[in-house]
Amino acid sequence: MNTGLLDQFMLWNGSLNTACCLIQFHDNNSFSIVASNTSLNKIINNAVDFTSLENFIDIKQHLFRVFTRNKTEEWTDYNKILNRFFDCKCQMVEINICALWIIEAEHKSTDILGDIPIGIIRLRFVPGMDDLHCSYMNRAAREMTCAMGNSAGNAFTVSKILQVDAADALNVENTMAAFIAGNDACTFECRIAPPQTQTRWIRARPVWIIPQKLLQIAFLDISSEKQLEAHSRQNQALLQKILDTTQASIFWKDTQRRFIGVNKAFLEYYGFESEKVLQGKTDEDMGWHSDPDPYKNDELRVLQGETTTRVPGMCFCKGENRHIVASKSPLMENGKVVGLVGSFEDVTSEVRLRNDVVELNCKLKTALEKERHANQAKSDFLLRMSHDMRTPLTTIIGFSDLELKKRLKPDLIRVFATIKTCSNFLLGILSDILDLQKLSNGKLDIKPTICTASITAKNIESIIRPQAEAKNITFITHFNCAVSNCHSQIDTRKVQQIIVNLLNNAVKYTQPGGTIIWHNDISGENADTLSVTHVISDNGPGMSREFQATMYAPFTQESSSSSNGSGLGLAIAKKLVDMLNGSITCESAPGKGTTFTLVLPHKKASQVDIAAYYSNNARQTDTTDLKGKKVLICEDNAINSEILKELLESEGMACDMAFNGQEAVNKARCQHYHIILMDIRMPVMDGYQATREIREFDINTPIVALSANVFSDEVQNAFESGMDDFLEKPIVIPKLLATLRQFLSTPA
Repeated sequence: MNTGLLDQFMLWNGSLNTACCLIQFHDNNSFSIVASNTSLNKIINNAVDFTSLENFIDIKQHLFRVFTRNKTEEWTDYNKILNRFFDCKCQMVEINICALWIIEAEHKSTDILGDIPIGIIRLRFVPGMDDLHCSYMNRAAREMTCAMGNSAGNAFTVSKILQVDAADALNVENTMAAFIAGNDACTFECRIAPPQTQTRWIRARPVWIIPQKLLQIAFLDISSEKQLEAHSRQNQALLQKILDTTQASIFWKDTQRRFIGVNKAFLEYYGFESEKVLQGKTDEDMGWHSDPDPYKNDELRVLQGETTTRVPGMCFCKGENRHIVASKSPLMENGKVVGLVGSFEDVTSEVRLRNDVVELNCKLKTALEKERHANQAKSDFLLRMSHDMRTPLTTIIGFSDLELKKRLKPDLIRVFATIKTCSNFLLGILSDILDLQKLSNGKLDIKPTICTASITAKNIESIIRPQAEAKNITFITHFNCAVSNCHSQIDTRKVQQIIVNLLNNAVKYTQPGGTIIWHNDISGENADTLSVTHVISDNGPGMSREFQATMYAPFTQESSSSSNGSGLGLAIAKKLVDMLNGSITCESAPGKGTTFTLVLPHKKASQVDIAAYYSNNARQTDTTDLKGKKVLICEDNAINSEILKELLESEGMACDMAFNGQEAVNKARCQHYHIILMDIRMPVMDGYQATREIREFDINTPIVALSANVFSDEVQNAFESGMDDFLEKPIVIPKLLATLRQFLSTPA
C-alpha cells in the first residue's frame, strides 16, 4: 500500500464527522481494513479493532463480490445493500485500495483527497499517444493552477495542466518523458504561472496508479521555501562579501579545533590559494607557532564558552615571525558549542613602531637630561658671570655717579659721563644675555602692573631721545590721547623693554640727519581687553629679505661688520611679544627704511586697581627727608661699600658697614637701624641666613636685598628669607633713593 496515501488519510480524515475507512484487497481475494477514523469507531460503540467492524456490518462477502467485477464500475449495489443501516459509498483510490464512507442518510458523499493541501492530478495515459487526459483534480490542484472543474476529458501536457512557466516547461516535459519511458520515480521542481496570479514554485512527484495507464501527480507549493532559500543565498552572499572585504583575517573551526573555513584576507595573509589546504587541519598541523600550547589552551577555553579579545601572540608566516592579536568566540547551536570563530590582525608594524618610540623616548630622555645639565651649567656660568661682571660695574657706575654729583670741570663731566654710558652699554648687553637665558628656561615671569601709556612713553622717550639727538636724528612721536590716558594692566617693564629694543635698533642703524617716528593707536575701548598698536618707522638702510627670515634668531645682525650691539635685541623682543600674547611684523627693504608694527593686548584696569596705582605712585615719589636716618650697609666689596656709603651720606644718612653676614647680625642685634641694605653673596654667612637670624629678634626693620644675581630664584629666595625688597646691581641711585624713602616715610 502507498504509505503516503495512508498518511494523507489519517491526517485529513481523522477528524471528519463522516465515518470512513481504507480497505485493501489482496491477491487471494481477501481484504483487510487498514485504517479507520474516529467517527467510524464511535459507530461501532467505540471499538477500535477492525474485527468488530466486520461483525457489526457483514460487508466482507459483498465487498468481495464487488471487487471481482470490473473495478472501474460504480459500486452502486453496495449502497442498496447497506441502506437499511446507512447511506454508504465506495470509491477506488488505487488499484487494490478502496475508500468506504459510511454516512448518515442526510450527509453527502466525501472525496478522501479533496481537502488535503497537496495538489493531486490524475491523468489517463494511452501508450503511443503524446496527450494526457485529466480524470481527476482535487481542490488544492484547481486552486494552484486556476483550473475550472476537473478538466476531465480534455487533452493536456503536464506543463500545460500545471501552468508551468515557459522557462521551466522544457525541463518538465523532459523529466516526464523520462519517467513514462520507465525511469525511476523522480521529483522535480518548477515555477508555475497561472493567469492573473503570481508565479509560484512547486515540488511535484509523478507515480503510476495503474502502470502505463493511470498517472497521478502530487505537487506542493514551495514558494515560501524558495523565498527563504533566496534570502539565505543573499545572506550567504552578503556574509561572504563582508568576510572577503574585511581586513581582519577570519576563520572558523569545529570542536576538534580543525579548520572549517577562512576568509579571503586569511588566505592572502598566509599565501594560500584555497581554503581546502586548511580544512580538517589544526594550527599544530600547519606549524605556525614555535610553542603551540598557549594557543591550543586558549581555544580550548573558548570551546568551553569563554570569549577572548585581542590576545597578543606570534605566528610564523612567509619566512618570518609576525606579531598578531587574536579574538575568538564560541559558535553556538541550540545552546550547545559546536565550534569557534576567530579573527586576528597583524600588528608587527605597530609593535615595531612602539618599540622604536620607546627607544626614541629613552634617547630623547637621555638627550633632554644632557641638555638640562648643559642648560644648568650655562645658567650657573651666566649667574657667576653676572655676579662677577656686575660687581665691578657697580663700582664703575657708582664711582661715576659719585663724581658727577660733584662740581667738576666740563671736561671731567664728559669723561665720567662717557664712563657711565659705556658701563651702562656693557650692562645692557649683560642684561640682554641674562634675559635671553631666562626666556629660554621659562624663568621670566609675567608681572602685570597698572600703567598709562603716557607714563610708559615718557620713560621710553627719556631713554631714546638723548641717543637720537646725539646722532642728529629727528625723533617724532604721535600718541593717541585715548591710549595715553587709559589705565590698563600689563607687564609694563616688558612692554618698555620691547619698544626700547626696537627704538634702539632704529637709532643704531639710522644715519645722522635721518628720522624716526613712533606712534600708537588703540581699539576695543568699550571691551574688557584693549588692543594697543605701536608703529616704529625709520628711514635707515633697511633690511634684506634674507635677513628678515632670520632676524629674530639670537646673535643675528644684518652686517657682520657691524659692531653695534649684541644681536640679541630683536630675539628678546620677539620672545617677550609672544609671552604677552601679542604680535610683531616687519616691513623693510634695502634703501627704503624699516617699519615694525607691534600689537599688544592690554586688560582694562578697574577703578579699585587705578586707586591702588595712584596710592603706590605717591609713595614712590615721596620726598621724605633721609637726613639722620641710620642705615646698615652689608657689602663684602670694600670699594662698593665705600661708594654706597659716600652717596648715602651725601643725602644726610648715617651709615654703618658690615663686610659679612655674621657681622651684620651682630650689629643689628646691638643697635637699632632704620633700614638694612643686605648683599646676598658674602663670606662667613650669606645674606639669606643673616636675614633669617635677624628676623628672629627684629621683624620690623626693613631689609632690602642688593645682589648682582638677578635670576628669579634669587629674588624668590630673598623674599622667602624675610627681605622686604630686591635691588639689582649695579644700583640705580634714583631707584635706591625712592626705595629708601618708601620704607622710611613711616617711622620705623
